Amino acid sequence: MSVKQRGASLFEFVISMTVIGVLSGLLLSRLWYYQREAELAGMHMTVGNIQRALEIRVVQAKLPGRSADLTFLTEENPFHLLKVTPTNYVGELYSPGADDIGAGNWCFDRSNKTVIYLLNYGNSFEDSQTKLLKFKVKLRGLPQSPAKPSGAPESFGVAFEQVKD
Repeated sequence: MSVKQRGASLFEFVISMTVIGVLSGLLLSRLWYYQREAELAGMHMTVGNIQRALEIRVVQAKLPGRSADLTFLTEENPFHLLKVTPTNYVGELYSPGADDIGAGNWCFDRSNKTVIYLLNYGNSFEDSQTKLLKFKVKLRGLPQSPAKPSGAPESFGVAFEQVKD
């Protein structure tokens, strides 16, 4: 009388669970990588949108009959320049902490006129030492005097740059 074996042995079960565990680990590491890359892309898109909005304001200031004084841009909330604010913008706060902002969100710090982004993933950017990334509107050059020679380029503008504490 022979005995037929049904199902898998304990050894086969352990091997299959090991393979499933390794594949699951690889899948999770790729998912985390793509989540970090998506956060980076979203952050760069928002920074780029603010930079384009600032550039538009500079061009408008250079139009005839307009004031070329751009100093107000360094005091103003740059999110007000956008037609549509990002869904992860929490508003204007005074000296916010990480708990006030929330991971993956933007805010405008009214106390020092900076835009702050709190990273959702602390290790997602190689050069970041902190989870808070701060950006500020800065003036580049000043308008030349009204007595400048005709045809000379105007060398003023604004920049939206990352700043360190």
